Amino acid sequence: MALEVPICTAVSPVEEEVRSIDGTRIGFVKMGTGPAVVFVHGSLATHGDWFRVAESLADRFTCYLMDRRGHGLSGEGAGPYSIECEYDDIAAVLEAAGPGASLVAHSYGATCSLGCAARTEVARIVLYEPPLPIKRTITNGAFEQYCAALESGALEEALVIGMRSFVGLPAEKVEAMRDSSMWTKLSALAPTWPCELEAMDDLGGSVELYSGIASPTLLLLGTESAQHPFKEAVAALAKVMPHVTVASLPGQSHMALRTAPQLVTRLIAEFLS
Repeated sequence: MALEVPICTAVSPVEEEVRSIDGTRIGFVKMGTGPAVVFVHGSLATHGDWFRVAESLADRFTCYLMDRRGHGLSGEGAGPYSIECEYDDIAAVLEAAGPGASLVAHSYGATCSLGCAARTEVARIVLYEPPLPIKRTITNGAFEQYCAALESGALEEALVIGMRSFVGLPAEKVEAMRDSSMWTKLSALAPTWPCELEAMDDLGGSVELYSGIASPTLLLLGTESAQHPFKEAVAALAKVMPHVTVASLPGQSHMALRTAPQLVTRLIAEFLS
């Protein structure tokens, strides 16, 4: 039986922070009451991408909406970018959330969460389309073109290249995004993408690292999402992770946090409950 998903009208978000292993400030917004759940956002995003989902869950879960390093409430970090530092950042927030905390993550945040879960105990995990270079690179040969657009100051042009080449969105969906209120925010975050893209491609096509993750895991996949990298990654993970369930998001692609938050909320609530 599907759970009802109420909107919690008594949410009082509080900003807090922890320090990662390298001393970087990792900020998060805490709301709700109940078992702890840490939320991790993807590329071109901040903790706010999870806010509508967390608001609906806050009557039964304590939600920790973290900002990844270099985003929102979190610091940049002193050294060169490393995805391993992202693993440490997530682990630091999980520690703050306490024993038995679960992990919910989207896109690149889900990729980082996989790496964290491979070496940190997590009660339950929900991953929405972690991009992994299973059969070919994430950047699809368009990395230089994307960076050139950034260097020339053409942030919107770069974003169009990225959405088409890296996310696999068809032209009509990209145009719809350009007409939405989110486009300005996405464009402003475009310079944060290259280091994350390089980190994903450096992971290579093997998923054996994740075969030791014993936590019950829910993989969310939009029926309209691109075969590469999302459907390929979910299929590969489902073959090696020992306690995994795959749930479809009918009619949705990679952006259901914005286009169908109640559907995402319901699936998360059913799994964590």
